[in-house]
Amino acid sequence: MIGAIRHFVLSALMKFLNPMERMYRPTFYYNFENEPILCGRSYTWLCYEVKIRKDPSKLPWDTGVFRGQMYFQPEYHAEMCFLSWFCGNQLPAYKRFQITWFVSWTPCPDCVAKVAEFLAEHPNVTLTISAARLYYYWEKDWQRALCRLSQAGARVKIMDYEEFEYCWENFVYNEGEPFMPWYKFDANYAFLHHTLKEILR
Repeated sequence: MIGAIRHFVLSALMKFLNPMERMYRPTFYYNFENEPILCGRSYTWLCYEVKIRKDPSKLPWDTGVFRGQMYFQPEYHAEMCFLSWFCGNQLPAYKRFQITWFVSWTPCPDCVAKVAEFLAEHPNVTLTISAARLYYYWEKDWQRALCRLSQAGARVKIMDYEEFEYCWENFVYNEGEPFMPWYKFDANYAFLHHTLKEILR
């Protein structure tokens, strides 16, 4: 019985380690809402786009979506799932990669440490993180983590309308429906943008 339960749990966790193509509309609206403080979310979501710099085609090398479990160990957070996937592809060091993340929450301090380590070990990679919300932005440890991300070379910003629309069109099964912003979208963006600017200062 214990073996069967362990197998079930491991099978469920393995799903976090592989990217999916897109997410469904209710999932996007529920998890990417830019209200500064939200409760009840059990997952973090990361939409990624990897481009090869100076690629004449200008097309992404790869895109996808990772879902991370917030309350499991850090290796099952969305950011760590991406890094495991990316590093597992044995990509050539001579190519220069431009990575963009669109995340529902900014990374936790544990993930920030791993991201900083990843960027130090991969000078051929640049990373932009556009976040729908700032996680625990009032806590000093989380503020220091955001500063560490910036110091490690990552560009950290708040998702604006154009980026939400871009995610809607490229990472959501939108069924031809247009993106509709949430209530107080502009005010929420202004608050988060200002707060992040103050933290990074």
